[in-house]
Amino acid sequence: MGSFHFKQFTIQQDKTAMKVGTDSILLGSWLNVRPKCNSILDVGTGTGLLALMMAQKTTKSTITALEMDLAACHQAEINIKASPWKERIKLISTDARQWSSEDKFDLIISNPPYFSDSILSKDASRKNARHQVGFDLNDLVMIWCRQGSEDSELACVLPVDESKKMITLIESKNYSLKSYLVVQPKPGSTPNRAFMLFSKEKVPTIKSELCIYSDKGVYTKEYITLTEDFYLGL
Repeated sequence: MGSFHFKQFTIQQDKTAMKVGTDSILLGSWLNVRPKCNSILDVGTGTGLLALMMAQKTTKSTITALEMDLAACHQAEINIKASPWKERIKLISTDARQWSSEDKFDLIISNPPYFSDSILSKDASRKNARHQVGFDLNDLVMIWCRQGSEDSELACVLPVDESKKMITLIESKNYSLKSYLVVQPKPGSTPNRAFMLFSKEKVPTIKSELCIYSDKGVYTKEYITLTEDFYLGL
């Protein structure tokens, strides 16, 4: 599939191994960006999808998007330049682990590599994007510690089992799990994804659940409501 059309922008994806997926769409849709959020860092932007979703959701936030894969970075550049928000999004070709900036960010968002104990993909770009080969959860937490402002938030999506590891890492830094959404594909299925929002401030955790498909194989009303600002045809 060469392109994926959203209501306000299009994602070209012919040059990258990782295509538009439900995880990033749900993360960008579910995340409630605070009005005082002036700066956002997207770690591992891929096609630029999350950076563009954040630009659509905000009116003044500047977004810095980091991507180490050259093909994906080129793809993101094409998508960002074709969007209505190209002036607010800065794309940097870099390894996020090695990158640093004097700028501090109010929100850090990532759909990180999350398979830590699975069979590796033969495609190098897809392997690096999906598996914790050169980038792991601790790297993401350290980037947040280093580049996040004093009251910044971190948002990410992981398989449920990996989310437990992430929560343990965050709590070891004395930070808080602010929101936790567990998602199951269809009624009766085992939840397979967890969407998390962490805070550097002490806050209570708000937990929720979502089912993507009904028993008839169509999107649930809850999923449609959550994603309707972005999806065409919903």
